[in-house]
Amino acid sequence: MGQKNEAMLSYLEDDGRFADLFNQSYFGGRQVVDAGELEEASEAYHEKPGVKGGGRARDLKKRLKSGRELKILAVESQSEIDYIMPWRVMDYDSREYGKQIRKAQRENRRRDKAGEEVYKSAGERMSGMGREERLAPVYTICLYHGAEPWDGPRSLKDMMDFGEAGEEAGGSEWEEHFADYPLHLVSACEPMDCSGFRTSLKELFTILPYHGDKKRLKEFMGKASAYRRLDDETASTISVLLGIGKYEEEKEKYRTEEGEYDLCKAIEDMMEDSRQEGIVEGEARGEARGEARGDARRIISVTESIMKNLHCTLERACEIAGMPLAEYRQAKTML
Repeated sequence: MGQKNEAMLSYLEDDGRFADLFNQSYFGGRQVVDAGELEEASEAYHEKPGVKGGGRARDLKKRLKSGRELKILAVESQSEIDYIMPWRVMDYDSREYGKQIRKAQRENRRRDKAGEEVYKSAGERMSGMGREERLAPVYTICLYHGAEPWDGPRSLKDMMDFGEAGEEAGGSEWEEHFADYPLHLVSACEPMDCSGFRTSLKELFTILPYHGDKKRLKEFMGKASAYRRLDDETASTISVLLGIGKYEEEKEKYRTEEGEYDLCKAIEDMMEDSRQEGIVEGEARGEARGEARGDARRIISVTESIMKNLHCTLERACEIAGMPLAEYRQAKTML
């Protein structure tokens, strides 16, 4: 897992931010998920013995227990576009349901062996679960925070080839009856409505669409006073996601008297460093071009001098000078 994914997931481990993400992306900012009712649940899914494929681990998973109700909330963090993401999420969700089913089946077998009346029909005994037993629903967010717009599939249907459309081929009818699995995608590189956020996720998701566009970022930071007083964790996370490489090394330089951090100043310094590096690189390229032009002049001068003094062809002059004809021609293009 890359540094940017690590930073994002570490930031979302906080129950308040985790709840804020679900409240905004699922419910438009309504406070449906209570951070106080969240429990840590990140763990790997293991296959049954003898089944190939190994275990899979969620990026981040929490249990939401409100009264007697239980829901599973998960986040898959992506810094790169994954073109099989709908299938991956479906696979993770399916494994979660399988884990719940196996747990219920084990408990039912234990009770059955202990002499309790567990199964009321042959169908219940065959499935290992009672007709009234229910599973906890799973809700997964794919949080994409890469620099490029998401151009991957947004549902399982987008990954399918239904063949030719039309009445004779039946393509459109097959598509109509396909059991789709939609991807709940939050694309942080695209501008979004952040008004419903109650935590510092508002500052994080507001600034991420400016990643990679220094001009727009500079204009935005000139108006965004909130970024001059960020908490340590938010400033550090944004610096990683925006690629402000020297921030962590020099962050005490941006610490305010109130103990907050001025990310605007850090970004201003980053841009100034880039400008200075550009000047130095430009000067170096200029010197290199000057030296190359000087070499080109010498090559042409020597070759043409031989041609003039010996009254020979260009090819013969290059041969006498011990250089390929192509080198002379390249030198001519540089002047």
